[in-house]
Amino acid sequence: MDALSVCMFEAVHIFPVGKSTLSRMAATASNYGFNGIVTRKFVGEHSDISLKKISETFQITVFSGMEIKSEKISALSGHINGNRFKTPVLCIHGGDPSVNLFASKQKSLDVLCHPMDSGGDINQVIVKEAMRNNVCIEINFRDILRGSGKNRTRSIGKIRKQWDLISYYGAPFVVSSDPASHLELRSPMDLISIGELIGMSAADVEQGLLKWGEIATHNLEILRNERVSSGVTRGRYGDEK
Repeated sequence: MDALSVCMFEAVHIFPVGKSTLSRMAATASNYGFNGIVTRKFVGEHSDISLKKISETFQITVFSGMEIKSEKISALSGHINGNRFKTPVLCIHGGDPSVNLFASKQKSLDVLCHPMDSGGDINQVIVKEAMRNNVCIEINFRDILRGSGKNRTRSIGKIRKQWDLISYYGAPFVVSSDPASHLELRSPMDLISIGELIGMSAADVEQGLLKWGEIATHNLEILRNERVSSGVTRGRYGDEK
């Protein structure tokens, strides 16, 4: 696979959780060579931005995803059930070992994000469960890109271990720099360079960036069929009426 030969997507935090508007994120991502972005909105966020207008203005595909964050498993379970058919990309913010394990077992979930947050980790049990249930594990480059000194070295070691497990078992994964500002966005080529630090090839990083778009496109078709079968008019996901 040649470098930059596939459709690259980045998963971003936008205002008010992030520091940049969706328009600014989309413009910068497009300039960096991304084909699309997925927003990581938390449950309870609302946006009146037209995804279609943003997409057309900056010639980049925009999907509105959702990232659930809670330390209570019961709350996470309720949010999954309540939001599965409201978004084409449904994620859980992990880190806590019990949350990571729970997320890996959820067939209705798309991505386990931030599995290494707050001292978190993954093991072969979590990776095998994720593979069995087709839950992508996020390889998050944030701490490598924004860390320094010993903290950066430690992050490289942890994420290398994560990649070793994922690649050994062939578990599904996504790649992201986890930007919360347009200033934190990095080009696909930059992310390929970071991936090499943990043993990933250019093709591996491409696959992880491509996966965001694949997930959204696949689930969007399911959402459209659900709405049509329920008697709702067929239309583009995210279009405002």
